[in-house]
Amino acid sequence: MTGRLFFDTNVIAYPLDPKDPAKRRASMVLIREALARRRLVVSPQILNECYAVLVHKRRLAPAARVQRYLSAFDAACSAPLDLQTHKAAAAIEARHRLSWWDSVAVASALQARCDAFVSEDMADGQTIETLTIVNPFSPHALARLALTGRT
Repeated sequence: MTGRLFFDTNVIAYPLDPKDPAKRRASMVLIREALARRRLVVSPQILNECYAVLVHKRRLAPAARVQRYLSAFDAACSAPLDLQTHKAAAAIEARHRLSWWDSVAVASALQARCDAFVSEDMADGQTIETLTIVNPFSPHALARLALTGRT
C-alpha cells in the first residue's frame, strides 16, 4: 500500500500521551515515516478532535503546546470537510453502520483519495468502499503501509 494514508485522531494523539509507551513509540514512528514520505493525510475534523482530546478531555498538554504540535500536520491537512463530506458521511453511516464521527472521517478520507484509514477504532483489514482499515498497532502495520526502509 503505497498511496495516501488517512490518520485517525487516536494515532495523532498518542505521541503526547504518556500512559501507553508502546503505542506512543509506534505512533511516533508511523507519523514520522508517513510525513517524511508526504503520504500522511488528515482533515480539519481530525485536528479539531485531537485538540479537544489532548487539551480538554485528557488534559495532557496546555493549549499552546498542542497547537505547536498540531501545526506539524498543516501540510497534511488536505482532506475536505464540507457539505459534500457531510452528505457522503450520511450514506456511509447508513451503509456501513459506523458511528457518525467515524463516517465523517471515512467520507473525508475517501474524498481525499486515500488508500488506507489508519485507526485502532475499526476492524483491521475491513474495507469501506476503496479504503482499507489498518490498525497502526498490529504487528505488521509498518510493512502493510509501506513505511519501512528509506525512499
